[in-house]
Amino acid sequence: MNLHNELQSVDRLSIRVPFPLSSYDRKLITLLYQPLVGAEPVSLYFLLWAEGENIEDNTMSHYHLMNALNMPIGKIFESRIALEAIGLLRTWRKDQQEMRSFIYDVMPPLDAATFFDDPLLSMFLYSKIGESAYRNLRQRFVSKGLSNHGYQEVSRTFTDVYRPVQHNLPSDEIQLTGLQEKPKKLPFNYEDFDFNLLRVGLSEQLVPSSVLTAEAKATIAKLAFLYHLTPLDMQKIILLALDEQMVLSDLRLKKEAADYYKLTVSKEPPTMQIVIEKQSQEVFTQTAIVDDDIDPMEAELIRWFEKSSPIDILKAVAGGKEPFPNDCQLVEDLVMQYGIPTPVVNVLIHYVFLRNHGKLNRKYVETIASHWRNTGVKTAREAMKLARDFEEQKGSDSKQEEAPMETKDYSTEYKLLKAGAGIFFQLPQFVDADFTNTDQLKKELLVILNSVKPIDLLTMLVKGKTPFEKDVKVVLDFTAKYDMPIPVVNVLIHYAYYVSNANLNNAFLQAIASNWQKNNIQTAEQALSFARDYQIQKARKQNVPKGKLNAKAQNVPNWYYENKLKQQKKKEERQSDNSHTDYEKKRQEIMKKLGMDEGEVDS
Repeated sequence: MNLHNELQSVDRLSIRVPFPLSSYDRKLITLLYQPLVGAEPVSLYFLLWAEGENIEDNTMSHYHLMNALNMPIGKIFESRIALEAIGLLRTWRKDQQEMRSFIYDVMPPLDAATFFDDPLLSMFLYSKIGESAYRNLRQRFVSKGLSNHGYQEVSRTFTDVYRPVQHNLPSDEIQLTGLQEKPKKLPFNYEDFDFNLLRVGLSEQLVPSSVLTAEAKATIAKLAFLYHLTPLDMQKIILLALDEQMVLSDLRLKKEAADYYKLTVSKEPPTMQIVIEKQSQEVFTQTAIVDDDIDPMEAELIRWFEKSSPIDILKAVAGGKEPFPNDCQLVEDLVMQYGIPTPVVNVLIHYVFLRNHGKLNRKYVETIASHWRNTGVKTAREAMKLARDFEEQKGSDSKQEEAPMETKDYSTEYKLLKAGAGIFFQLPQFVDADFTNTDQLKKELLVILNSVKPIDLLTMLVKGKTPFEKDVKVVLDFTAKYDMPIPVVNVLIHYAYYVSNANLNNAFLQAIASNWQKNNIQTAEQALSFARDYQIQKARKQNVPKGKLNAKAQNVPNWYYENKLKQQKKKEERQSDNSHTDYEKKRQEIMKKLGMDEGEVDS
C-alpha cells in the first residue's frame, strides 16, 4: 500500500463543523494542542475550521488545501492523521468508480479540565514544554474555584418544573444529522490492552469484577500505554491502588502507576515519541513485490511479514496459541524502544524460532537484532537475505557460535565468570563441575575482576559477542554516576547480570550499590564475600513456614503469596514477643520509678 491508495490531490472533500467553535477553543488549540502535534497540523485544522464555517456546501479538491497551506500532499496526509489521533478531526471516506471523496468533521478540543485530567495528554504536554510552562498553563486554564464540600445540591430538574402539553408535531420532522454529543475523551483504542490476562491473575476475593468498571478500564489501558507496562505489572498496581472500601479511584491508580514506574523503570517522566512520520513513510514506500527472480512462495512469505504484526507472528509460530507476556514484551521493545522496523522484527522472530528450536531467548534475539540494525536493514526481504547469507557462511564452520557477531574469544573468561556466579552467588544452575577448588576459582576470578574495565567485563559476560546497546548504556550511566572502585563495580555488574537473568537495569544496580556503600565495600574480594553472604541469607528467608499458606492458590501471583508469608511471619514474631514478656524486668522498672530498693519491699 502506498500514498496513492491513501490520498491523492484530486480527491474531493467536504468540511463539516458539527459543533460551534469559540475563541476560547482557539486558545486551547494554540496553547495545549499545538505543542503536541506541531504547527503544520494546527495550520490544517484552522484552515478546515475557516472553510467549514462557510454556510454553502462547498466541495473542493485537495489541491485547494495544498495551495492554501503550501504543503505537498504527503504533508497534508501526515497532518490529517495527527489531528485524527489527537481527537481534533474525524475522517469519512467514500470510494466510487470515477472518484473518491472525503468528509472532514472539525472537532472541538477537550475542555481544559478534561485535558489535564487525561494521563496521556497531560504527560505528553509535560514532556514537550517542561515543568514550569506546564504548571503555568494548568493554573491559567484550570481554576479551582469554590469547593462544594459540605453543601447539598437542591437544583430542580426539568420534570420538577415543567409538565408536557400535547401538541401535534409538524409533518416535516427535523432530521438531526451528524454527531449528537461533543467528544469528552481522547480517541484511544482500549482493545490493545489484554484485560483477559489482567483478570487471570486477580482472584475475585482480592479484586471483585465490579471494581473494574468501564471508567477504570479506560484509565488502566491508558496508564499501561503511557508507562509501557504489561497486564502483569498492572495487576500489582491495581492491588496497591485498591482502598479499604474496595474502591478503585483514578487518582490512586495514577499515583501508584507513577510510583511503580519510578521504582522499576526510571525516575524521569516518560516522553511521547511521535511515530506518525515513521508510519507514514512505511505506508508510502511499501510497494507490491514484482520480481521475476523471486520464487512465488518466497514472495508470499515476504508479503506475510510486511502486513503482519509481531504478535501475529508469535501466535503463528506457537501454532495459533496465545503468546507469553515475556515474548510480547520482547518484540514490543524491539519495535518501540530500539526502532527496528516491524517487518524486520517479524523476520527475526521467525528466523530465531526456526534456528533456536522454538526458543526465543532474549539475549540471543537482542544480539542478532543489534547486528541487523547496524547493517541498516529496513525491509523483510533485506532481513531474509541477511539471515540466509549468515546461514550459508555458518555452514562452512559447524563449530561457529550461534550469535552472528563474534569480536574476540573470551570463552575461558566466560566460563570462569559463569562458574563463579554459581559458587559465590548461590546459583546452582551455573555451577561447573570443572571448578571443584573454590579457592582456586576465587583467585582466578579476582584476577579478571581486578584487571578489566566494566565494558570489557560486559563483553566477557556475553562470551566475546558485541553487548546489546541497552546494556552498554546501563553500565556507562552507572559508572559515570557512582564513584566506586572499578573492581567493586565489576563484581556488582557480574552479580547483577546473573541474578537478574541478563536483564541489567539502572534501578537494580543503584539499589545494590547503595547497600554496598553503606557496608563500606572497597575491594573485589569483599564484594564477592558480601554477595555470597547476602544470597545465603536470602535463601534461608525464602523457606516456606508450615501452615495454611503452604497450600498455594493457583491463580494468586507469587509476589502476593510471598508478601502474605512475610506478614504471617511478622505476626508470629509479635505474638512470640508478647508471650515471653520479661516480668522481672518489668518489676525492676516499676520499682525504679517508685524510688524503692529491694530491701524496702515488704516480704
